[in-house]
Amino acid sequence: MAPAVVYPHLISKIGDPLFALFIGTSAAYVRIRREHKEKHPEQPSDAMYLFGLGKRRVKGWWGGWAE
Repeated sequence: MAPAVVYPHLISKIGDPLFALFIGTSAAYVRIRREHKEKHPEQPSDAMYLFGLGKRRVKGWWGGWAE
């Protein structure tokens, strides 16, 4: 019986973390967009609006106010 071949990486040493970052970011965006649409159906939920919303929240958090 031949020994099983062990691959240390699925894609490559650099590709695996980039792939994981892309998948995680995409999943977070989809979840945030869905939750925002449910809470605020009258507001837009495109990528630029949500990015601006996040940017305002980070600036506010960094400046010292909390929602």
